Amino acid sequence: MDTEALKKSLLKKFQEVTADRLQKIQLGVIDLEKETADQAADDVARELHTMKGEARMLGLAAIGQLAHAAEDVLRAEREGKTATETATDVMLRACDVLSDLIEDLDAAHTGSSATEEMVKALSEVSGHPVPALGPVRRPAAQA
Repeated sequence: MDTEALKKSLLKKFQEVTADRLQKIQLGVIDLEKETADQAADDVARELHTMKGEARMLGLAAIGQLAHAAEDVLRAEREGKTATETATDVMLRACDVLSDLIEDLDAAHTGSSATEEMVKALSEVSGHPVPALGPVRRPAAQA
């Protein structure tokens, strides 16, 4: 299998797995308002973190950025810095944007006006800065 065919195969598999992952995230977000909130938050955090890593590995920067911003909202909700109802609302809206990105891989690479707006909304709710779209570059250690 050549490199291009492998890349297409990996992207197709990512789309399939991420669609399933988004359903788990949506159900978990809804459960944040129930007695099982702690377990639901753990499950959502794990799914978001995995999605973020896989997306970044495949160069789907906008998906990685959105997943990171959603993680920040979840963290703020767990720490009591954001109301659960506000967090669930914005995270469910983020799932809709993520779902659209899974179908539009060009936008998943570079972002769109919808992803920019969603990341800003997530950032406002979490109180965290907007995550970088591209890879975070660490400064080289000074000798």
